[in-house]
Amino acid sequence: MALTLLLPVLACLQILPRPAALADRPPPPSLSLDPPCLEYLLGEQATVSCIDPKVGEVTGYRFYNERSGDISTYAPDPSGGAKLVFLALHMADAGPYTCKYWKAQNGQEILSVGSQPVSVSVLDPPSQPALSLDPTSGVIKEGFPLLITCMAPRDTGERRFHFYKDGVEFIPGNTLSQINTTGPGSGSMNVSVLSIPRAGPDSTGKFTCGYEEKVCQKWVQSPRSQAVNITMTADKVFLLRFLVVGGSFFIINGLIFLISHCCL
Repeated sequence: MALTLLLPVLACLQILPRPAALADRPPPPSLSLDPPCLEYLLGEQATVSCIDPKVGEVTGYRFYNERSGDISTYAPDPSGGAKLVFLALHMADAGPYTCKYWKAQNGQEILSVGSQPVSVSVLDPPSQPALSLDPTSGVIKEGFPLLITCMAPRDTGERRFHFYKDGVEFIPGNTLSQINTTGPGSGSMNVSVLSIPRAGPDSTGKFTCGYEEKVCQKWVQSPRSQAVNITMTADKVFLLRFLVVGGSFFIINGLIFLISHCCL
């Protein structure tokens, strides 16, 4: 009895169209970025290209932003495939992208398997670094050590730091100075220290710093930091010795002058 009731249901299931199996769908396209970068700066241009594996005539392409859920549909480009072009990247454009193509077959659209994802990361331009001193007062004594620290505001990849004195780049080595760059993460450098073991008159002036970030195979310059003034003060012992010796010299010479005039 139960089998008799199931027969009409089974017959209906046999005539219903079944979705195409994954193996029956066209193979996936390839997805690429131009320029091929891991990160892009806000406002830069980038192109995502979807290329089908030459399986015959393609009707159209779809790009998917897996983060935002946005879907963009394009007709085939005359040169082949389709391109999603960003004339100026925004933060909302970031995310992993995939693409698919479809073909018209027997009045139906047969959608391909999805491509491997590619990631579009969008960064703000480099921000102004912070400059600090040791001693913090910016007043140094000749022969004493001086440390000037430049800190970038975010932790990222490759960087090159630069220090400037009175608007001109300060080149390490002229005063036995050296620049050490360190960072908290592997391959990341966001702090640089200009070390001057023995400060001299050429160590004084108005100091600033800046850095370059390597983004998308090019170096991008940051704004310069706020300026700090470094001045030099005489050592108190040296100053006292100078006053004593200089004062004694004038006193002795004055006595000689008076004695010579009185006696003569």
